[in-house]
Amino acid sequence: MCRAEFVIKDGVARFDAPPSFTVFEIPDAEVATRLAALLELTDARGFALLCGRWAVHAGMISQMTDTPLVLVNHSIAAPAHAAAGAVRARVVPFAESSARALALDESSSSGIVVTGVRAVKPGGRVLGPITIAVPAGVTELVRDDRVWVGEKITTSTTTTRPIAITRAPR
Repeated sequence: MCRAEFVIKDGVARFDAPPSFTVFEIPDAEVATRLAALLELTDARGFALLCGRWAVHAGMISQMTDTPLVLVNHSIAAPAHAAAGAVRARVVPFAESSARALALDESSSSGIVVTGVRAVKPGGRVLGPITIAVPAGVTELVRDDRVWVGEKITTSTTTTRPIAITRAPR
């Protein structure tokens, strides 16, 4: 509708120039299992966003669960073939409350953090490194020496009141 056009190269939608990567990670079954468990990726209900270095585990995660994965600003080592999609962007280009879960990494910019959290459904899981503060709109559930895990806050913008139901006059 907006008539915007973006390059898709090697299956990756390129909204912006690729970010520089400071962390290289090797796929690891234990890390992949832990990531899938912390994000509650148990079935195909909705997709999950894996940012930066977490995307390298997409191949192993996709063998464990049917949850579609979208890689955001993944490293060159990430298995794009194991994902439902891949994007390079300064912000997460998904609608509000459209994603099931989000895994942020150390390279996630403030734009990625804010728009990534916005894209997660209320009650959805958000994981981030301890070097990034738990974002607004997320309640921390647990943390260790490397990561924290939170849940997007469910906000109710409408207040419901009981309505009296009566029989219509004849």
